[in-house]
Amino acid sequence: MPKALVMGSGGREHALAWRLAKDLGKENVWLHPGNGGTVYAGFPAFPAAKSPAEVVAAAKALGIDLIVIGPELLLAEGYSDHLREQGFPVCGASRFAAQLETSKVFAKEFMSRHNVPTAAFRVAKSPEELATILSTVKYPTVLKLSGLAAGKGVVLPNTREEALQFSDRVWQQNEFGPGPHEIVVEDVLPGTEISWIGLCYGKQFTPLPSATDYKRVFDGHKGPNTGGMGVISPSPYETPELAEKIRTQVVARVLEGLVQERIDYRGALYIGIMISPGGDPFVLEFNTRFGDPETQGTLPRVRGNFYEILLAVANGAAPEKLDVDPRTTIYVVAAAEGYPGNYRKGMEITDRGHDSADSWLFFSGVSFSDNRLKANGGRVLGSCGIASEKGLARDLAYRRLQEVTFEGRFFRTDIGNL
Repeated sequence: MPKALVMGSGGREHALAWRLAKDLGKENVWLHPGNGGTVYAGFPAFPAAKSPAEVVAAAKALGIDLIVIGPELLLAEGYSDHLREQGFPVCGASRFAAQLETSKVFAKEFMSRHNVPTAAFRVAKSPEELATILSTVKYPTVLKLSGLAAGKGVVLPNTREEALQFSDRVWQQNEFGPGPHEIVVEDVLPGTEISWIGLCYGKQFTPLPSATDYKRVFDGHKGPNTGGMGVISPSPYETPELAEKIRTQVVARVLEGLVQERIDYRGALYIGIMISPGGDPFVLEFNTRFGDPETQGTLPRVRGNFYEILLAVANGAAPEKLDVDPRTTIYVVAAAEGYPGNYRKGMEITDRGHDSADSWLFFSGVSFSDNRLKANGGRVLGSCGIASEKGLARDLAYRRLQEVTFEGRFFRTDIGNL
């Protein structure tokens, strides 16, 4: 039986391992480093490894046949390149290709070169440049720190004063490191957001099931943005007409750009898209990886041999067309008190229920010791339900989530209803 390694520690990686285990058996799927919840769920522990060389040595000893990389930081550090050089099939963008996510400037200029629809933008490389640009824009506007910022590098200031506060955080307070820094200033795009995620391999792109992510922390789309508080798949905004527009106006142009610039892309490509009031797609951002929490809400709808699909992508070949379950999935995140700000840790998690064929848990920020689960992150875990009707999928997801408690736990109650 083939063996697979999933690199990363969040709910996305748990979902990837869970789906691969359906094809390979749980005993043949490792996570590195995984989290306490994945250990609790019964996945074997990968040997401790702190460098690409140590990962290679352990993977060779285990006879790993496929490596799937989850987090953007590992892609930015070049793990895909190194592991491929050592002969492993890797589903994960190269370091150069990952610049579509790790550099907002690279991504915007790539879109500009290849006529991919996106918001108008300008780039500031100093606080003085930014101050000049801010004197000419309409508010609210969008400011994006070019590099990786753990989800904290995007703000939507309503005034010039608010924008200058972000400038001060970047260049004076060094909140995001010593730099050098670049900030992209964009127009605000009105409309409805949709996540368009697929498997990209050379000249082709195979869409995964569509999804809509709920980013605000509280019901009614209120409160600060988060990494994602829930998912519905398929997206309620998906239509055949919209899918065709995205295919021709966005995906085809991105693929053409990758080919023209000889960018070797083998992995998941996440395209965050704003659908204008007129029904046209505009790209908000690229993520060069599986989305989190979109992965937890979409992979349960992927039928067939997912291992063979990812292996084909890793080898730069076209997998068979995806067979997608027509049912609806609802995924709801349970977060720790204080999230997305400073959150509590160490609360014991009690699970009085059990997973079934139509509802289950994915663990994210969780530790496991002395046979006890404890909250160890902002987004602690999530519950997924699948059913032929959206209402039933919601009921299943929330019912499973109510069986899991920890002090200070909270979650949105409107996932799938807005």
